[in-house]
Amino acid sequence: MSNLAKIERQVMKLSPEEREQLALSAWESLGDGSDATINEMLDPEGIEIAKLRDRGLSSGAVKPIGHSEFLRRISANK
Repeated sequence: MSNLAKIERQVMKLSPEEREQLALSAWESLGDGSDATINEMLDPEGIEIAKLRDRGLSSGAVKPIGHSEFLRRISANK
């Protein structure tokens, strides 16, 4: 049996809370520990779009929209 299989068996014996903490620790170890780094690794283009939108909102260059308007717009684009 591989080391990974042994570890997996041991992990499954942990409580749900302990497994959650272990999963979070393992996930955070993939970056520098910040959510932003992890998100950028997963979708760098999406993060850049979000940063541009945030700058536009902060400067007043664009107007925010509500959740219902957002849903209406994405439904119209399908």
